[in-house]
Amino acid sequence: MKKILYPSIVVMFLISIFLYNSISAKSQTSESIENPSHIEKKDEGKGEGRVVFNYKKDFKSLANFFNLTENEYFQMREEKSMIEIAESQGINKDDLFYYLVAKNYEALESAYNKGQVDLHFVMDYVLYLKKDVEQEMQAKRED
Repeated sequence: MKKILYPSIVVMFLISIFLYNSISAKSQTSESIENPSHIEKKDEGKGEGRVVFNYKKDFKSLANFFNLTENEYFQMREEKSMIEIAESQGINKDDLFYYLVAKNYEALESAYNKGQVDLHFVMDYVLYLKKDVEQEMQAKRED
């Protein structure tokens, strides 16, 4: 129960912070936040555009989180999942989860503040964030 409850609470907490920050950001001039995400418009059908948001990992920051160099991280990632790397480095898997969710959230918030995604997109994205991050943490490289 604890394993399900804590990540769910964190995701809901991030949604509420996001909504609060978004509302207050509309009434203030916001500072530019470096956005590690990639967003593009793709034409689909009759002139309708679709926003595509892809979170791009900052591998240097991720390696630092694991207390590794980028090269060490990439070497370990050849054979191990992120959870296995975290365990080998003495990092709790919940801390890894919170770190990855926070990084996704920062990129999403930046995209929203820049008007690159709308609130509907944010809500849809956040609905799947927990599941996506958990899968990413467990994924191993396939040969």
